[in-house]
Amino acid sequence: MKKKLSIIVAIALLSSTVVAKPLEKGATELKMSACGVTRVAFMKELNSAFSKKFGVKIPMNKKGGDLFVLSGVHKKEADIGSGCRYTLKNVENEKNIFSTQVAWGALSFIVHAKNSVKNISTENIKKVLTGKITNWKELGGEDKPINVILRDHKHSGIGVIVRESLFKNKEQSLLKGAKLVKSSGFVREAVGQDIYAFAVDNVISSGRDKKIKMLKVDGIEATKENILAEKYKLRQALYLYLTEKPKDLAKKYVNFALSEEGQSVISKTGTANLEEATGKDDAENLIFQDLQLGVKTQ
Repeated sequence: MKKKLSIIVAIALLSSTVVAKPLEKGATELKMSACGVTRVAFMKELNSAFSKKFGVKIPMNKKGGDLFVLSGVHKKEADIGSGCRYTLKNVENEKNIFSTQVAWGALSFIVHAKNSVKNISTENIKKVLTGKITNWKELGGEDKPINVILRDHKHSGIGVIVRESLFKNKEQSLLKGAKLVKSSGFVREAVGQDIYAFAVDNVISSGRDKKIKMLKVDGIEATKENILAEKYKLRQALYLYLTEKPKDLAKKYVNFALSEEGQSVISKTGTANLEEATGKDDAENLIFQDLQLGVKTQ
């Protein structure tokens, strides 16, 4: 309870700095780049709320995953980005980019809406992803091959979290014969077209696509309530990406996203905000945001 109160206070302090001041001269546009998960989950709504409050245009990409987003931030093609993994300091393009958490999601394991399988165990997920289970009948389904669809890079947002959360191994090899695609949007599209497909996504974006369904994991449904209660274990932090010392509109946007108003916008999309989820790293994350990024001061 003490930690939760400290988080609420920290968010309240952040929110107190977000005031609708006049924009800097000529600053009327903030270029945004978001991954396939956060773009669908809450970034459209967050951008809209910020635009309305401060009168700023926010053009945002329509395609691309975390690697695309991080590359754009690195090259200064985007003022700010969002994605579903932290930055990797051993990757050249990401050394000078910081990830600051704004919400919580969770991994989802998706199949075509007409697939008869409804539940999968954590151990069987690992076996499917590594090729030890290759037929749906081994999971209680039809006698048909499992067509695994994966992101094309282990440093993708889903790729990193799958390896860490499921395998506890950042270098874990996954099925070599899997179909590889370039973003989470393409993952969902491919699953929606193949009744025997299996893939990993995020619950927030998966839940909005009627052509696919999320499997229960160990009998637990991937609902927001189960994620908050930590019954559904495979949570995934969602981030904003920015340079070390954000300024002007980028700084104003981070402040807004972490404010009570911004966090409320995120929650209303069905995504768990920081206060709701109270993750083990949330308090430390908020302290980092203040010390490293200076987001509490205008």
